[in-house]
Amino acid sequence: MFDVDPEAVASSSINEGRLQRAIGLVGNWVDTGIVPGASLLIARGDNLVVEGYRGLADIKTKRAASRDTLWSIASITKPVTAAAVMACVDSGLLSLDAPIVEMLPEFSAPGDVRPKRNEVTLRHLLTHTSGLAGFSRDNITLRQRHAPIDDFITSFLKEDLHFQPGRWHLYSSVGYGLAAEMAGRALIASGAAPGITRSLQAHESFTLDLLEKLGVADAAFRPGDPEQARSAWVESTGQEGLDWEIGNSRYYRSLGMPWGGLFTRARDVLAFIQAFLPSRRRASSRVLSQTALEEMVRSQVAPAEAPVSVAASQRDITWDPTSEPRASVPWGLGWEVKGSGAGDYFGDAAHDTSFGHFGASGTIAWADPEEELAVVLLTNQAWASRWPVRDRRLARLADAIMAALD
Repeated sequence: MFDVDPEAVASSSINEGRLQRAIGLVGNWVDTGIVPGASLLIARGDNLVVEGYRGLADIKTKRAASRDTLWSIASITKPVTAAAVMACVDSGLLSLDAPIVEMLPEFSAPGDVRPKRNEVTLRHLLTHTSGLAGFSRDNITLRQRHAPIDDFITSFLKEDLHFQPGRWHLYSSVGYGLAAEMAGRALIASGAAPGITRSLQAHESFTLDLLEKLGVADAAFRPGDPEQARSAWVESTGQEGLDWEIGNSRYYRSLGMPWGGLFTRARDVLAFIQAFLPSRRRASSRVLSQTALEEMVRSQVAPAEAPVSVAASQRDITWDPTSEPRASVPWGLGWEVKGSGAGDYFGDAAHDTSFGHFGASGTIAWADPEEELAVVLLTNQAWASRWPVRDRRLARLADAIMAALD
């Protein structure tokens, strides 16, 4: 059930009746089978107003969703990776605006005549404006042969740029793989990862330590058997039964992908996103600088989305080829920023400064800093089914939550 704390509601200036209507939307999605299971947390300021778990984390075993369920948060992993990268920027190990070839010389190897590669920066990678596609050309082949994570990075380093860096927005897991590789190399070179020789292993260890400092108590990039037994099973992936299925296969869960491989609880996603709210930044600044915390949620760029003809076969799974490209796509460093337009999950009523991220496994987290509001909705119904955007479901939920604020 989705439990409402009446005292927290009263002290948070929230209308309980309207809040119940918002919660009822999620309850209905579970009860009517739109999603198998869901966790919903809503917090305002220091008050956890709503916490609830409903439905099944695993349909086959009839395991109920609960506070201890680990959810495949998929691309909500990206702002986590961005936070680790920004910690390296804080320490002077990386620069946002230096060419990435300074840390990744293979990206523009001697004799490579492809243009613009020396112009790509870490800021481009974190804002999805590098010109790199969503996935590499080798993505499916690599998964089918159960390639190790390092082979993905090797492939990413060879990927083409599809446009001048900074010209358009094109959502890119490739870019986040390279950003994590840069962080790992910088940590090893600085001596900050003693005994570790693999870049992504250094990044993973550093990221989990950073998360713990931010209040995340239960998270894994490569869940072992005990964690897998608590993990939700994602439905409607489009890869059912394949031994490389997103979210579910042992191979997928062993990769530790810095662009989409984190498993964690709903409460821990809430702790992470709340770290970026104004009231929490002073405490969070012991882990990330005040500048990093502010810049990650501030719109750095707002270019138009790349035309549908650009890298059409390498787009992310959440891309809808029937929709018109957006004229403006605001993005921070890791976090998407709402801006002045309506959003698929921000809705219409949230402030322009709201920030958040979605995950292909059916997960969403967003926050409105002007309201000190944070919302986490984790499900196990893949975004590929388009359930979040049909009937503007997530947008209507966001608007209903905003309507409950007094």
